Amino acid sequence: MAGHNTYSRVVSWTKVILPLLALGLLSTLFLFSHTPDPEQAIPFARVDVQELAREQRLGSPRIAGTLSDGREIIFTADTAAPVLTAPSQFRADGIEARVDLTSDSVLLIVSDSGLFRPSAEEAELEGNVGLTTSTGINLMTELLEINLATSNAVSPGAVELTGPGLTLNAGSMRILLQDGNEVVSFNDGVRVLYEPQN
Repeated sequence: MAGHNTYSRVVSWTKVILPLLALGLLSTLFLFSHTPDPEQAIPFARVDVQELAREQRLGSPRIAGTLSDGREIIFTADTAAPVLTAPSQFRADGIEARVDLTSDSVLLIVSDSGLFRPSAEEAELEGNVGLTTSTGINLMTELLEINLATSNAVSPGAVELTGPGLTLNAGSMRILLQDGNEVVSFNDGVRVLYEPQN
């Protein structure tokens, strides 16, 4: 009987002591808490939620396929979104592409942005357009219009081509596929500086 009374007293005291301890801990947290420092906050991505809700946009798209002549192409971008006024077209930013020229030669293409018309198999690359081959030839321009069906390309503005011992500047450029070979023609004030390699 005495044991039962002891147990009852312990339970009664526990019912009083535990809530008091909890209250003491909470008050300690409030008394010693500091004003939050925004600099120490966990960083979050700066995303415009309303813009994301408005736009149908893909992040980091990757497309692989083949051109009309059978060469493989891999296309990647930072973002891609359909054009609101022309849903059959889409615009991409931060573009990178790789085209297999031959079994041991590749062409790398980069540009700030681009407009693509899949139904017409056309693309317009804009802003710091760069073409680099594995043989060391690099071409820079601001606008490159590409017909994916024919593998033809036109740069209506200034181009600069550099390579081993070669620098070429021109007002425009055209690339045509003729008899299975690509023919590149430079026009409008062509200047060539050639330094033979030792």
